[in-house]
Amino acid sequence: MSDTDMSGASRGSAWSFGEDLRLRENGELRLLLGGQVHNSSSSSTASIRRSFAHARDLNANTVLAPVSWALTEPQEGAFDFALVDAMIEEARGLGLRLVLLWFGAFKNAASTYAPRWVRSDQSRFPRAVVHPKTRGSAFHYSGVMPTPVLSVFSENLLDADAAAFEAFVAHVADVDPGDVVAMIQVENESGLLRDSRDRSDLAEAAWRRDVPSALIAAARRSDPSSLLRERWDAGGRREAGSWREVFGDDSGADEIFMAWSIASYVQHLAERGRARKRIPMYANAWLGPQPGQDEPGQWPSGGPSSRVIDVWRAAAPALSLVGPDIYVDDADSAMRAYATGDQPLFVPESRLRAGELVRAVGGYGAVGWSAFGIDGANPEGQVAAVLAYLSAFETTIAEAQRRQRIGAVVVEPGAPPAEASVGDLTVSARGLNDIVRDFLLDVGVQLPAGPLPVPDETLPGEPVPTPGERRPFALVFAESDDDIVVVGQGVKLDFAAAHGSVEVDAVVELLMDAGAVVAGRVLNGDERLQVVPVDRVGAARITLLRIEAGPRA
Repeated sequence: MSDTDMSGASRGSAWSFGEDLRLRENGELRLLLGGQVHNSSSSSTASIRRSFAHARDLNANTVLAPVSWALTEPQEGAFDFALVDAMIEEARGLGLRLVLLWFGAFKNAASTYAPRWVRSDQSRFPRAVVHPKTRGSAFHYSGVMPTPVLSVFSENLLDADAAAFEAFVAHVADVDPGDVVAMIQVENESGLLRDSRDRSDLAEAAWRRDVPSALIAAARRSDPSSLLRERWDAGGRREAGSWREVFGDDSGADEIFMAWSIASYVQHLAERGRARKRIPMYANAWLGPQPGQDEPGQWPSGGPSSRVIDVWRAAAPALSLVGPDIYVDDADSAMRAYATGDQPLFVPESRLRAGELVRAVGGYGAVGWSAFGIDGANPEGQVAAVLAYLSAFETTIAEAQRRQRIGAVVVEPGAPPAEASVGDLTVSARGLNDIVRDFLLDVGVQLPAGPLPVPDETLPGEPVPTPGERRPFALVFAESDDDIVVVGQGVKLDFAAAHGSVEVDAVVELLMDAGAVVAGRVLNGDERLQVVPVDRVGAARITLLRIEAGPRA
């Protein structure tokens, strides 16, 4: 059991976000690239060793792992941080950065990670009450056993969860002087399913109280198209009143009410934790609305969904960011919603899709990207190959992000060429297979139709198999005005400058050797058509020659 010292001033952290929203370690730009282990992989020291080692085999520089409240405080006031110690020790030994995820009172809009002594005492820790009125929601079906969902309006729950979280962060401050732990997530995909708001007695009392003035102020300055501003405008822009009086009595008003209440709960935990260690903290979001989920309650109402990011930012300023967990096909729109310009973008969970990894880092300047279930990912997959290059080029990529000299292209099926801006250059991308097929048809040679086979991203036996990325993709970043690095697969790139023209001067393929990037062949002739491979992830350095327009003869 822990004897963590709970006295004294807050300790600093090597990790911080600057005014430019970039992540730094001791002042040096950093990227957190890797994945989250499965939910139960951090519940024993043996599985921690296996899962963290596998993340390292995937070329990750960062691993995300849960800390269960139930396992941390099995009896009230008696803390056991042995698993936290094992995670920090394993990460340190493997040269990994670590992001710890507090699975406290709320995980996936339920309370299954709360200790037994909390869940069994409903008089002290009351449950949320729902009046199901949505078409259905995740994890629910006819005959399903009840899932515990504690009420976020319980002061007793807030006190107990915050005390445990504070003890956890204080312990990290004690045992991690080298700052292996880069960030901490507060709760996990919080919110309420099956109804747009909690109907318990505690929640109804809160619903009748006046809207906090801080939220009114946030509504006043929010974007006119936001849900918060829309509901405030519809209510007559009242400066005071109950939640119904100010925002109305529909599911949108309910979601705002729940968002303020849950974010305020998370803010209290974050304040208590940062009083022990000033480490970046964040919350993650189950996306909503999304296909098949049109109403709050089908996604967790009140969680940091795209409709209420501004509410969360107002209620929880101790958080550095709220980040999207991306399992939808349209990852581009999800990233755009969270890359707001007033908070960093970090993707805490994602499907194993190499195209979306480069899109996050290159297209939206993400400070990190994490695939879920990395301990079940294929070390021979495309994500692992991209991670190898990105980890090796980490500081160069982070500097390119800061200077806006980076972009990403993902060529969607049937879509026109993808474009990106890299400094003053416009990059156009097409699928190389299609171009080669057309070239050969012109000379009477026909290639088989269809994409080339790619390896699965998951190992055999994974519960959710994930196929490899069949879309051509590339991360493109400038090392200097005319030296461009490309990491990707299956793309043909063309460059154009705002003034004059550019041509390719030289191409050198880049290979991975024991974790370092080394120069390979100098490509010319036909090989320049295939700067990056079609059948696997590769990289190259392209040097451009700028041609100024001269006088006409």
